[in-house]
Amino acid sequence: MTAGDDLEDWARYGFSEELVRALFHGLRVGLYVVSHTGKILLVNPYAERLLDRPARQLIGADPHDLLHRNADGSPVPREDCQILAAFSEGVYVRSEEAWFTRGSGGLVPVGVMAAPLPLGAKKDMGSVVLFYDLSRHKAVEHKQAAALAALEKLTDRLSLMAETSTVLASTLKVDEALRRLSRLLVPRLADWAIIDLLGPSGDGVDRVAVVVKQGRSGVECKQWEEPLPAFPETSQAPMARVLRGGPAVLFGPEDLAERVDPEECSVQRRRPYEELGAHSLIVAPLRTPRRVLGALTLARYETSPVYDSADLSLIGDIASRAGLAVDNADMFEEQSRFASSTSHELRTPLAGLRARLEEAVLYPADVDPHETIREALAVTDRLETIVDDLLVLARLRAGGPAAYEAVDVGALVMKEVTAMAGCVPVHVDAGRDVNVLGNRIQLIRVIDNLLVNARRHADKRVEVTVGRVEGSAVIIMCDDGAGIAPQDRERVFERFVRLDEGRRREPGGTGLGLAISRDIAHAHNGTLTIEDSPRGARFVLRLPLTDRRP
Repeated sequence: MTAGDDLEDWARYGFSEELVRALFHGLRVGLYVVSHTGKILLVNPYAERLLDRPARQLIGADPHDLLHRNADGSPVPREDCQILAAFSEGVYVRSEEAWFTRGSGGLVPVGVMAAPLPLGAKKDMGSVVLFYDLSRHKAVEHKQAAALAALEKLTDRLSLMAETSTVLASTLKVDEALRRLSRLLVPRLADWAIIDLLGPSGDGVDRVAVVVKQGRSGVECKQWEEPLPAFPETSQAPMARVLRGGPAVLFGPEDLAERVDPEECSVQRRRPYEELGAHSLIVAPLRTPRRVLGALTLARYETSPVYDSADLSLIGDIASRAGLAVDNADMFEEQSRFASSTSHELRTPLAGLRARLEEAVLYPADVDPHETIREALAVTDRLETIVDDLLVLARLRAGGPAAYEAVDVGALVMKEVTAMAGCVPVHVDAGRDVNVLGNRIQLIRVIDNLLVNARRHADKRVEVTVGRVEGSAVIIMCDDGAGIAPQDRERVFERFVRLDEGRRREPGGTGLGLAISRDIAHAHNGTLTIEDSPRGARFVLRLPLTDRRP
């Protein structure tokens, strides 16, 4: 019954026409009246709109059966319905939250007030029900709840970042710091974690931490901590791309189900993935502004939430902090070695010079002053060379700005070979348009250092090859000398390291040339390594190619 219906049908219950019209048109809440038989007697237009039902569908219906529902849409047992109490028990009822079905099939959250309503005869006790829409209120509640959840999540992540910094700063031992980080992240952020570091030459990988969730903590799996073979240069595996400078990558269940990684040709690398499994996975670089040092891999099982873009950003930040911590630890260790080796290298010639000068002061009649001065100048020249080389190393490792341009390294090698006189012939096979983006002066220095080193150790001949291989400019310098033992192939790139053969052939060398050369290669996002050769030493310099032309 609505305002347009015959007023005589409900006037017999004592309602005046003015009251009924006010109820129908004045109230901004839904209203329906239940008769003593438990059926809806009348509804107002607002109730029709809110319930998305016309009056003819409501009037005569049992309101409990038609409207009352739980939040999940299931029927409310009659004995549990508070609204029915106003009708069955004759008491006032107020509900802060109820759910009514709409004609469209959905649910609308409502606040309800119900009261007994005498209808004519004493025994004719019905009820009046007022209800109002809580949708907007619910939306605000949900928005507030979502904001609170987001704030809690942000707080947790800020706390995790703070704990990450504390853990990484707790020790200067790189492997131990990364293991502690893994134990922090598992199970808090992952079900298992793996951290890999690039080897000193930038190609091999050293797996330094593997932690797996057990109960409420993470347990180290040291059986998987081992050196791993280098990735093929063409590998498109996630970690290979990350280690080459790519961004962090996320793999969901579909990606992991469909993907076959080229990297998995390595049994050693494949074993943890096969035994542990993963439902979602993130690989993030341990990166500094200067270089990539390794990769952090975190994975979750099917029982844990799938990683999302927010997790990708968080884990990327954690990996970057780990990269900076590793770099700082490396620099601290390097500075300690540098201070020790530098003091030794400088002290030795200074001690000789001091002894010679003291001898000249104590026994002037027995010393040729001109010869003493010449010896002092020679020592001074050596010290000056050492200091100059150290300054070059310091600038390279500080990562200061350098002017880069397109350089044809084939033409550059030809020019330097022609300009450098020597008794050992150098044969060059240089391809055309092998262009890199680099600092010309630094590239000349590394080429000259390698040429001098090759000529110093060659017996009869030096061969230089320049070409393009899989996106890289590759410069190979081979001599036919005694070669370098495998166990010494990394040592020769350390500062002040000179093998016995090198000291014999050139006593005055500083032992810094190869260290400078490798740093120049790294500054150009390249590598400098020593590879196997049937005879002599084989130095291989790889630099990224560029499409730009000189």
